[in-house]
This record gives sequence, structure tokens and C-alpha cells, in this order.
Amino acid sequence: MYHISIVSVEITDTKGEMQVLPELRSHKEYIDFVKQNLNDDTIPKAHDDVPEKLKLLDLTPIRLLALTTYSSKNGRPAFAPEDMMRTYIAMTLCGITSPTDWVNKYLNDKSGFYAIISGFMPDDVPSVGCMYDFVNRILDIHKYFKQDHIQRKRKRLTRTQKNS
Repeated sequence: MYHISIVSVEITDTKGEMQVLPELRSHKEYIDFVKQNLNDDTIPKAHDDVPEKLKLLDLTPIRLLALTTYSSKNGRPAFAPEDMMRTYIAMTLCGITSPTDWVNKYLNDKSGFYAIISGFMPDDVPSVGCMYDFVNRILDIHKYFKQDHIQRKRKRLTRTQKNS
């Protein structure tokens, strides 16, 4: 059982361990953030449709799914999981396949376009290591859920096995 406080940035699990994540931002707040910070003259022609596509995708439920994978024991305060997922989606929509190239060439771009559509301020973007760490978190989510809720498909018996 988790208690999420939208006003506070602290999230405490049942063991009393504090997890530090940024304040949960609603999808409407994300859209307002993009409108406020994005200049029309900084939008590259090749990717001018990406912000509109990202506005259609509400990623706030990812916070609850990824919550169990974050801990305050190691490292700096984390980037919001919904923003991290959004930057991967933006990367894919822009046709980039390498998180290293995405961070070095696009998120750190001086126009700030790619950082803003991902939900980050241009001067506070995730590092390459942070991008790969997020992928590892997402791939390991199944470890944090109870395995006994997953029912395995039963093997069908042949006629000879049924008759014996």
C-alpha cells in the first residue's frame, strides 16, 4: 500500500522507506508547460507534429506502475517516470533509436525544443545513464508484482495421457 501526496514530493511505502520523486504533474499541467515554454520559431520542421501527438497521450498512470521501482537509498532525486517515458516516446516519434544520441544531440540542443516536449526544462535533462537506468526499471517491473497472480497456461494432455 502506497500513500501518494500530490502536494509533497515525498512518497512513503509500507516499510517506512521514503522515496523521492518530483511532484506529480497532471496531463493538463504538462500541456500548459509545453505551451508556456515552447516558442514557435524553435520547432524543427521535420518534427513539428511530435508535440501534438504527445499532447494526446496522458502518461500520469505510469507513476503508480513504476512507483515500486524507485528508492531513496541511492543517487539523486529521480526524474518523473511519466516524463522519462514521454522522452522515450518523443525519441521514437522523431526516428531516433539511440538514447545516447537522443541525450547528446537532441535533449541538450540549444533551442530546448526536445527537452520541453519531453517535459523537462532545457537546463535540467536526464543523462545518458539515467535513460538506460529507466529502461532497466521498466524491464524489471514484473519482479515487483506477485507472481502467484499470474496463471500459467495448462499443458493439454494427449489422448494416451488421458487414458493412462
